Amino acid sequence: MLGIFNKTSKKRTVSDEKSLSKSTFDSDGLVRLIPYFPISKKLSYYPEYKQELKLNTTIIAYELNNELVYSNNDISWVEEDGETQVYLRGDRVKKIERFAFVMPTAGRGEEGLDYASKELLGKHGGFIKGNNITLKGEQNDGRLPVIDMTVRKQMILKEGHYVGHQVAMLDVDPAAFQLLEQRSYVRLKTDIPGQIQAKLNQEPLGCTMVDFSDCAARIIYHDAENSFHYRKGALVTLSFDLPASAEARVIRGKVIRQHDATIVMTLDNIMRAKSFEKVESFDIMEIKAHLLQQQQH
Repeated sequence: MLGIFNKTSKKRTVSDEKSLSKSTFDSDGLVRLIPYFPISKKLSYYPEYKQELKLNTTIIAYELNNELVYSNNDISWVEEDGETQVYLRGDRVKKIERFAFVMPTAGRGEEGLDYASKELLGKHGGFIKGNNITLKGEQNDGRLPVIDMTVRKQMILKEGHYVGHQVAMLDVDPAAFQLLEQRSYVRLKTDIPGQIQAKLNQEPLGCTMVDFSDCAARIIYHDAENSFHYRKGALVTLSFDLPASAEARVIRGKVIRQHDATIVMTLDNIMRAKSFEKVESFDIMEIKAHLLQQQQH
């Protein structure tokens, strides 16, 4: 993923000009984060710290010093005498005064939200001036790129490749960029019997949930011959009983890893009153509390 940008290194001669004065923007921080948030890549986000709202979006352009950038290849950088110098279409950027992501105001996935979640989201996908937007990149080597940004404004583009489309400008602060260690999530070792199925009309298979974290569960199912139903990307439904609870839990998510008869699935939706709703932090904590009761026996 990091190779899509042009990064080179060259050595200055003695006759080169003196080092540029420190810019008002952190160039090193900028070139560290943009490979994780390239233009056109599918990303996820949630507005105003509402983590239960998981929506998909993409970056359609960058704004660098009031100029729109539509291609990842237009931005490059070099390391010169220990300093990072940014180039835009081959021209040196002497000072980075402002950098922003340009994104559609409507995220994909809103149509799948229940009424309460749509009310929580509000209009324009949460891209309201002044709102905080938390953007997540693609997990790589157990690390998840995350950045909090502020919506500067909404606008209808009057020029460029997206004329007539409504977009949001989100100011980027490299200091707000994080690479979260996904392995830092507390994973509880479990031994919970359950059932798993890939389709509603499919006969469920017996399985065992062998560990559980804030975002995923690892399952071993008892019929390896049906492994083709549970390949990466498949939507699956897991049902199980919890220690010290008379109520069964039914969770739906996607397979993110599969090997032999073992899968890892995301925890996206939970059954409530005969319909699926988004998994919330409370659900995770409640399930963990019950699982800890099993560990004590």
